[in-house]
Amino acid sequence: MIRRTAALAALTLTLTAGCARASTEDQKASPAPSASPTASPVVAGPPWYDDVAPATAATTVGPEGSACTLSMTFSVPAKWKAKAVKGGAEFTLGPAVPLCEIDAKPAGNIGFLRVWQITGATPLNPQDTVDKYLAAFDTPKEQQYRRTKAGPLDAFEATWTEDGERKRAILVSTLYGKLMITLGGLDTEEFEAMLPAYQLVKSSANLPK
Repeated sequence: MIRRTAALAALTLTLTAGCARASTEDQKASPAPSASPTASPVVAGPPWYDDVAPATAATTVGPEGSACTLSMTFSVPAKWKAKAVKGGAEFTLGPAVPLCEIDAKPAGNIGFLRVWQITGATPLNPQDTVDKYLAAFDTPKEQQYRRTKAGPLDAFEATWTEDGERKRAILVSTLYGKLMITLGGLDTEEFEAMLPAYQLVKSSANLPK
């Protein structure tokens, strides 16, 4: 917990403009991290919150000239503040190197959307990638996984709890490798309040034009 918390706390203090470029069947696994995803229906409420509608788009993150230049673009709601990460390699969690942090505080919530570049000489399958990231957490629990889409792009989604609080991640394949977007908040109330922003990111994701 100390390592993961310290890395994320330091990450929020080392942001700057500019950032390196780095099937539709829903699935769900048993909570065991080693389990493979299996088919599941759309799920309203926790843990997937598929009934939550996306927020209204206001700003596009990812294109050249935006706060973070990425190998994928997506929209965020009004007042969410995107900043690129300086020295992201210092804050690597498993195979994930932070590229961009999008702060909800200006919009009235306490939490972040973060974009991570997935690195490593040997490509990992999606669940192994997420599990290596989760290994940096303090005993994550209730892990569930499924294959999904982020916009038109193939994606793999995970949900879990840490200290009883719900977290979320989506791993997306792009032309320049894999990016992972995570959502975390101060508590469950903040997490649920920020879900429309996460759903907007997920539904609006695409490759740069």
